[in-house]
Amino acid sequence: MKTPSSELKRRAKQTLKGRYGLCIGTMFIVYAVVFTIVLIYFGAVFSLELAKASFFTSGNGKATFIIFRGAAFFAYVVMLSLVGLLTPGISRIYLNLCTGQPARVSDLLYAFQNKPHKFLGFYFMTILIRIVWGIPYFVVFAVSIITDFIPVMTVLTVLMYLLWLFGALFTMLFLSQSMFILIESPDKKVFASFRKSADMMKDYKGSLFYLYLSFFGIIVLGYCSFGIGFLWISPYVQCTLTEFYLDLKARYEPKSYDRYEDRSFETMRNPENQ
Repeated sequence: MKTPSSELKRRAKQTLKGRYGLCIGTMFIVYAVVFTIVLIYFGAVFSLELAKASFFTSGNGKATFIIFRGAAFFAYVVMLSLVGLLTPGISRIYLNLCTGQPARVSDLLYAFQNKPHKFLGFYFMTILIRIVWGIPYFVVFAVSIITDFIPVMTVLTVLMYLLWLFGALFTMLFLSQSMFILIESPDKKVFASFRKSADMMKDYKGSLFYLYLSFFGIIVLGYCSFGIGFLWISPYVQCTLTEFYLDLKARYEPKSYDRYEDRSFETMRNPENQ
């Protein structure tokens, strides 16, 4: 029998009691780092555009412009890489919280200290998967522009966009547990974590999709609060998704993972009571 989403949320709330400070603090650190890099990147691009005319009037203007463009693109890749390396640290913190282990701000650096190339490969591979699903849309959209968006191409463009949307969503549901798997087994290959996640999710894609939908209301409230509500909403969502993984793992590996069989939920939350 599948664990109801309401129970997963109850466990998440229990986990987060008295720990919101850590969660909000790590969010501030991640957002501050990413925001700084984004600011630098867009500032450089804006300055580049303003100076474009002077570049092309100078002797080596085109070469200089290309170099600056390359530097801007490199900064963008660095920004993506940083996000790809900080995300596992966030998941590591919530895994520690949900399993009763000590969780620290320094856990944000987990991916930097444990085979960072694998986590980068994982991150860019998931981006590539989304891009591959979008290829039919990009091709049809380009043809639509050439044909001045005749009705048949407009309809086809919409259909290809829906294919991209649902295809990427379906694939990501299959691979949704890969990050947790790789965090707990950093020696595992990226594609092996993909395969294990797909195997674990065979009968649970609908459950996870429903869990995603159940957050719609509070996410809307978060936007209505001008983003302030996400300081509490984001940890709640992340913690609930972590509980989903742990519950799924307990079903997938009942002999090797005794979280729900040999230890009570409350005892695990408060190790000092053991």
